[in-house]
Amino acid sequence: MLTNLIDFRYAMTALEASSIVSVTDDQGMIIDVNDHFCKISKYEKTEIVGLNHMKANTPFESLAHNKDVWEIISQGKVWKGEMKKQAKDGSHYWVDLIIIPIVNEHGVIYQHVSIGTDITARKQNEITRNQTIENLRDIENALDESSIVAITTDKGVITYVNEKFCEISKYDRTELIGRTHRVINSGFHPKTFFKYMWETIKQGKVWRGEVKNRAKDGSEYWMNTTIVPFLNDDGVPHQFISIRSDITDRVKAEKDLAERTEQLAKAHDEAIQASMIKSQFLANMSHELRTPLNAIIGYSEMLQEEAEELGEPVFVEDLSKISKSGNHLLALINDILDISKIESGKMELDPETYSLSSLIQDVLTTMEPLVAGSGNKLHTICREEGNLTADVTKLRQILINLLSNSNKFTEHGTITFEIEKENRNQKTGYSFRVKDTGIGMTSDQLAKLFQPFAQADASTTRKYGGTGLGLVISQRFIHMMGGDIRVESEYGVGSTFTCWLPFDVEDHTGSLSNGMSSFSEIEEETNQTSILLIDDEMMNRELMKRYLAKTGWTLAFADSGLEGLRAAKKLRPKVICLDILMPNMDGWDVLTELKSDPELMDIPVVIWSMTNDRQLGYTMGASEYLTKPIERDRLIKVMEQFIAKRSDHKVLVIEDDVTTRELMTKLLQKEGYTVSQAQNGRLALENIALGIPSLILLDLMMPDMDGFQFIDELSKQGAWSGIPIVVVTAKTITSEERQKLSCNVKNIIQKGTYDNNSLLAEIQRFLSKAT
Repeated sequence: MLTNLIDFRYAMTALEASSIVSVTDDQGMIIDVNDHFCKISKYEKTEIVGLNHMKANTPFESLAHNKDVWEIISQGKVWKGEMKKQAKDGSHYWVDLIIIPIVNEHGVIYQHVSIGTDITARKQNEITRNQTIENLRDIENALDESSIVAITTDKGVITYVNEKFCEISKYDRTELIGRTHRVINSGFHPKTFFKYMWETIKQGKVWRGEVKNRAKDGSEYWMNTTIVPFLNDDGVPHQFISIRSDITDRVKAEKDLAERTEQLAKAHDEAIQASMIKSQFLANMSHELRTPLNAIIGYSEMLQEEAEELGEPVFVEDLSKISKSGNHLLALINDILDISKIESGKMELDPETYSLSSLIQDVLTTMEPLVAGSGNKLHTICREEGNLTADVTKLRQILINLLSNSNKFTEHGTITFEIEKENRNQKTGYSFRVKDTGIGMTSDQLAKLFQPFAQADASTTRKYGGTGLGLVISQRFIHMMGGDIRVESEYGVGSTFTCWLPFDVEDHTGSLSNGMSSFSEIEEETNQTSILLIDDEMMNRELMKRYLAKTGWTLAFADSGLEGLRAAKKLRPKVICLDILMPNMDGWDVLTELKSDPELMDIPVVIWSMTNDRQLGYTMGASEYLTKPIERDRLIKVMEQFIAKRSDHKVLVIEDDVTTRELMTKLLQKEGYTVSQAQNGRLALENIALGIPSLILLDLMMPDMDGFQFIDELSKQGAWSGIPIVVVTAKTITSEERQKLSCNVKNIIQKGTYDNNSLLAEIQRFLSKAT
């Protein structure tokens, strides 16, 4: 205890040096503060003296609290406690405070001395700790609400489980505490599974996995489990917390999905096997049906020509009926094969650039006799010219299908065929619209219009016939090319089918010019154009087509002198037929340019003109001069001077079917070719050893040695490997087989899809290259 004044002064000095000290009068007005007070409050002494403590730096204490403090010290009692205060700059600080009343000799309080210690850091730590505890409590509550939680010792003994653990395991908490997780072991996992888990968490690492457990009632459930080790100061786990979620439904769904996937895979394999069997069946059916049909159609056409020459109109009519019926049956077979190819994804597109006017003319050439024969009228409205790029063969089939369909269901009515440009979905294309005044359709009939093998009703099928595949195939084809078919119909009034096909005019420019078109397909890398006609008259081009249709010579056309020179440089034809009277650049100028060009001067030029300047033509280098109008025989005789004669070539026909072999032999011999035969590949090799043919017509499906084996054997003989081979088969060729044949075969012709003239043209095309 302090016994004298000196000791008291020393004590006060030490207290003032280490504590926050302030002195107030009996009304609470500050009369003095020490340096520690100024430092922590950030007030100068002159700023704080004369102020009340509450106004100066205690905005956090309530009035009731301040009143309680004041009542205690007013009674001469000491007050102890903690206060949060505010400094001059607005920052906060905490002090552990003692307020001591000072009395005079009369026992009256006249001053108060406040002695404080800065406890801001300690209070901040307490706040942080309390917040951490609160957060942990929130996390615990969240885990308890959302997850299945358990805590174990480092030995795996359960010390805590939450309510959800009890719910899913069906054990009470008292049945679980003090036991290990073996109590819920399902026996599903091997011992190595749990061994790895314990090795992981014993090393202080987190383990994650999916565990199958068994509840008290024997039911099983799956847990997505995370086990987190809690480490002591030495880094050794002293307990583990496991957090689980129920994934029983997900695992069950995955198991069901796996089983379903396995079933689908099995079904897929079976479907592939069935598809292979179906494809093989269709290939065999194609061969077995097309081969006799080919003979029926071919012989009927050949006999029809002979009957016409003999003047037997009755035979001509009967043979025409046979040919027409054979072609009808073939069309039905081809429809079935087409829909099968489409459904199996084996139908391929063969896009090419083609003249729109030529396409329309091809379609009309086919349809006009049929429409007239049904007593209908066909009106064609075409507002467009130019080229389009598409699979022209399929587009032609679509348009013929639509027109045939309208013609079939219309009697003594009108069919309108309209072609115009139309934009759809920001794309430009052509619309081909077929409108008829036929029987029309009901809404029910429209609903099943594009279903395979479905027609309006049984009575319609009986009356009009057909397989119901034409429109289906047309729709599938147009979808493959990015287009669409729409239909509008009113029962008893008529129907309108609109086929739309997209195109980009800028990308569809021709190889030479809009005035340049080819009569036969030109394969520039393997084929040379036979004849180039330079003539500005469309009628002369059509006349040349008809005159030379059966010769097999490859034709190309140019409608001006300048285009003719460009075409000659590009195509290098064997003969040039040149008109004289043309605008801008006449035939004489063209002839001069041709004979002045070292690359073109040796090409024979035949003048084809209305003028009679024969001597001038010869003088300027023309090889022959023909005066219009020219007779067909005369034209062909002149052309044969420059293009190889047929009698110079030997054709080998390899075909096991006697009827088909004889048909092709007679057809070729009638055209002047030398023909030899072989019924299989082995006999054909013996035949070639006696004399190398100029061309081989080859069937693929033959006994002893089939076409594929024959080609392999032929390619091994160096002297024979260059013989042109044209496959003529009834077999449906797969893409793999086509690729296999592509290196050795010049072309593949499907039996039943060509006429005699087409076959002869194809033969002549390859024979002309051999010369």
